[in-house]
Amino acid sequence: MLLTYKTILSKKSQLNSDTYLYHFDLLEPKEINFEAGQYLIINILTDKGSVSRLYSIASSAAEKNSFELIIQIIPGGLASSYLSNLKVKDEIIFQGPAGMFGLKENDRQKIFLTTGTGIAPVKSMLESCPFPVTSYRLFWGLKTYRDVYLLDELKQFNLKICLSREKNLDIIPMGDKKYFELGHVDSCFNQYIENWKLKIENFDYYLCGRRQIVESLRQFLIAKNVPKENIYFEKF
Repeated sequence: MLLTYKTILSKKSQLNSDTYLYHFDLLEPKEINFEAGQYLIINILTDKGSVSRLYSIASSAAEKNSFELIIQIIPGGLASSYLSNLKVKDEIIFQGPAGMFGLKENDRQKIFLTTGTGIAPVKSMLESCPFPVTSYRLFWGLKTYRDVYLLDELKQFNLKICLSREKNLDIIPMGDKKYFELGHVDSCFNQYIENWKLKIENFDYYLCGRRQIVESLRQFLIAKNVPKENIYFEKF
């Protein structure tokens, strides 16, 4: 059964040209309990009726009195128009938490393959993760260096950011270059496993991003003989 949460927007930060971090404090009830990887639902009233949108929680499950969402604002989108007009101290109702995307407790190492705002539930999982840092690796696909955000927070998570539309890494500060590769997520990951001569069927995989990209990554892994039961994903 979904619960209803009355919240207040306490902070709104622009992360890149069209992506924002929203921080909501709980008003009623005062606490939220969720599994890292789950999402919340908002219902937006329009002249054509109510529209529901799902947003993955981006903050740690250890935070009980507040939560964060990473949201890309789409021009002309019903939910985007509503959210872009939200101001600090505005109140908003959420329902949830919901969803089955979450970490499985086992001894296999974990690989995260994500793109765009698909980083949100993965960030929550990593910040809530009971496993040592050495047991997982994060590959995050973005188009350009200008699209990157929360780099300092994510550096601790064995991070590789895969830039698909950059020609080189010259724009990146020397101290940060080790966190970047050129290419799409699948090619960056493929290079990683070839360099280290890894048996990729021994890992668990967590995929999140746009529907077509996630399906493409899933088929990529299956073609490399990764068992389907070792692949977990969230599409949007």
